[in-house]
Amino acid sequence: MRKNLLLFLILIIYNVGQSQAIDTLINVGNHKLHFTIIKGKGTPILFEAGNGDDGSTWQTLPNEIHKQTNATVITYDRAGLGKSEIDTTKISFQNEVKDLEIALKKIGYSKKIFIVCHSFGGYYASLFTYQNLKKIKGVVCIDIATPCFFTKKWSDEFIQTIKEEDWKMIKQYKPGLFYTLKNFSNTAEFMQDKFLSPKTPVTMIMAENIQPMIKEEEKGKWINCCKKIGTMQNHSFVVAKNADHKVWEKNPTIVIEEIVKLYKKVK
Repeated sequence: MRKNLLLFLILIIYNVGQSQAIDTLINVGNHKLHFTIIKGKGTPILFEAGNGDDGSTWQTLPNEIHKQTNATVITYDRAGLGKSEIDTTKISFQNEVKDLEIALKKIGYSKKIFIVCHSFGGYYASLFTYQNLKKIKGVVCIDIATPCFFTKKWSDEFIQTIKEEDWKMIKQYKPGLFYTLKNFSNTAEFMQDKFLSPKTPVTMIMAENIQPMIKEEEKGKWINCCKKIGTMQNHSFVVAKNADHKVWEKNPTIVIEEIVKLYKKVK
């Protein structure tokens, strides 16, 4: 009897200690975006995934960040990715950021935000910050694309390398990525003067292992562009040793530590 009671109490304690995630679809007009929310206190932390990825890419990070900060942690799928719908008649980079603003307001997290972004998600985070400067408490960038590297010329050349059969496959399985890539060069040009600035506290985490899409002769420029963002006033620059583009997969400790450190500093 005592053993059963003890087991019962342990299970209660365990369940109370676990983060209860809310899984929901938010209507932003002609389509819905999928959000996962772990409720907490203080400034909410929004995770912005890289190109072609949805919120599930972050794996166990949200739970651990919530555990260490007690903050509300939000992940979501951009239009046409994961469980999110897409309105192909109105899809654009700028409209995606507007839709995110609408969704955050609907779920009650529009007053202040702390952002964690990866890869091309840095562009979404940057435009969101540019348009909501006073609301953004801080941004942690994980091996993000920068306007210094992703110029219109580079983007034009990159798009030309995508084969016709690949375009068809991307459109079928990841329509959100398809429309992002179709507007890739325009986005690169549009964001040249709207990227993260010293006005916002930023931590730039760069992976030691440069991602394969970067050519050998381009690696020096990639590193310099990351440093350019990371060494600005009010910013910090960190190299994640022995880590690939998705830094948290091989080196989750440095990602968690840097998020928690900046969050506690600016919250």
